[in-house]
Amino acid sequence: MIKKKRLNGFNFHSLIKVLSNPWSIVPGILLGIYLGIFQKNFSQVLTPYGELYLQLLKMCVLPLLFSAITMSVGRLMGSDDANKYVKRILTVFLIGLVGVSAVAAIVTALSNPGGNLDDSSLTALGLIVNRAELDLEISLNGEPNIIPQEATLISFLFNLVPENIFASLSEGNALETLFFAIVFGVAMGYLKESHKEDVFNIFEMVFKTSNLLIDWIILFLPIGLCCLLASQIAETGFGILAAMKNFVIIVLLAFFIINIISTFVVWQRADCSLWKVIITLKKPAILALVTRSSFTCLPSSISSLAEELNFNKQTVNLVIPLAITVCRFGPVAYFAATSVFVVQLYNNQLNLSSSMIIIMASILAGMATAGATGILTLTVLDLVLKPLGLPLEAILVLLIAIDPIIDPFRTLVIVHTGIAATAAIADSKQSATFTAEPQTLEV
Repeated sequence: MIKKKRLNGFNFHSLIKVLSNPWSIVPGILLGIYLGIFQKNFSQVLTPYGELYLQLLKMCVLPLLFSAITMSVGRLMGSDDANKYVKRILTVFLIGLVGVSAVAAIVTALSNPGGNLDDSSLTALGLIVNRAELDLEISLNGEPNIIPQEATLISFLFNLVPENIFASLSEGNALETLFFAIVFGVAMGYLKESHKEDVFNIFEMVFKTSNLLIDWIILFLPIGLCCLLASQIAETGFGILAAMKNFVIIVLLAFFIINIISTFVVWQRADCSLWKVIITLKKPAILALVTRSSFTCLPSSISSLAEELNFNKQTVNLVIPLAITVCRFGPVAYFAATSVFVVQLYNNQLNLSSSMIIIMASILAGMATAGATGILTLTVLDLVLKPLGLPLEAILVLLIAIDPIIDPFRTLVIVHTGIAATAAIADSKQSATFTAEPQTLEV
């Protein structure tokens, strides 16, 4: 009996050790690809299990977001470094948004994917548009949350403010929760109550508990990867790549360049080797590609920067959620590349004025996608195309068709560039400390 218990204990701990190994995801990825290509019916059976795993990952992220932001903003506002970090955040975010938009637009303009289409590709694109026209109309008319395009930016600003924070928490509204956490944290930072730090300690305990739960769920990542990949590949296939292959390749190339630049930014700011930076950022990168949810990558992104690369934890807890939830670097880059592609498709000429419109409007449109998913995310592209006098309707169905292919890499850019922006803002643990001394608000 004793030997049996020991054997069972050994098997359990051995299983945990195997699942904790970073290489354990490789069999899950390979099996998911195989099932998605050769066992499509069985892959559809796995779809709800993949969605269930994704829900488990998201389960603890909202409490983690609220506690981390409130605690970090409150301690930051009560520190001597408040003005310095606010200026850094605004400067780095602006440079990052303009940078990713410009890189995507320039890469697409130089490669000219919309102007080098042969007759077969044009015919294929036309057939796809005609075949999907009815379904597109039904999807658009059946979506109750689609906002009139003229009011998109105004609605975005109004949607920042929650009517009821408890309802926002229960509905999983990340944008409203983020806004309330920032405002609540700022107010707490300027309180002069002696027990303020006790409340911050409670938020820190909630943060650590949520992080621990997510670490437990991550142990089963290989199984979740298999289910998610199998269902995704079985649903989308690879046929659409033949018609839109040039555009897809160029968008992925632009994303790759942005991620390379982001990696070098993190390396320059971190006191370690480039190889360690690449290995450390592997977990959030894999999560972004597989889950296609930047929100789900928050815990691993925070852990990678604060624990592995030794950036200041308070700053990381503050900046990462802001960068991922509000800045939306991935959609910004995608909208810039897509806008240039549509200009080329209609044989229009890019000049300085239209280029500036694309870069700046892509930033606004990308930020307006915070909290939006699916067709609604893509329809925001009209904010960029309308000033250029180009129709969204003709290209929208093609974007919807290839979105399952683009979406994982777009999410990766959101997460990866958000990590780089945080690294550019945060100091190392040795050089940054927050002191909880109340400051006078400067106007």
